[in-house]
Amino acid sequence: MRQPAVTIRQLGAEDAGGFRALRLKALVSAPTAFASSYEEDAALTDEMLRARLVAAPSAVFAAFAGEEMVGMAGFAALSGPKRRHRGLLWGVFVEADQRGRGIARRLVEQIVAHARQHVLVLEAGVTSGNDSARGLYESLGFRHYGTLSKALRIDDAFYDEVLLSLDLAE
Repeated sequence: MRQPAVTIRQLGAEDAGGFRALRLKALVSAPTAFASSYEEDAALTDEMLRARLVAAPSAVFAAFAGEEMVGMAGFAALSGPKRRHRGLLWGVFVEADQRGRGIARRLVEQIVAHARQHVLVLEAGVTSGNDSARGLYESLGFRHYGTLSKALRIDDAFYDEVLLSLDLAE
């Protein structure tokens, strides 16, 4: 069976329901890949989610196979006069049955293009051992600059976070 073409677009307030569903699915299926927990995000109100989706220049982009949201990636611009030149890539996720189609690459490329309009440095974190995510980011020019030991604690297990950055001014 042929899979529908995938399109990428920025989400708006009207997409909050679909975003919530995919985000919660991501947090359940890959709990070590995200700093947030299912419980934290499930407690967010619809208004809080809508505000997250329209908080420019921060943005969330999603991949759609036909009408179905199958992937997502977020960009958060840091604030304050000393940090507003930096942004964060966060929440990259693609449904398991859609992986291997280049969707994550397209989402991250979209975030990089968006970030170029707003910041000079784009940062990302990857749980140690998530070699596919790290490989993707490094193939797009991100460079490893450190490791945060015990960045996450899930059920008494600790996970390190590999810190990466992309200099958008280069």
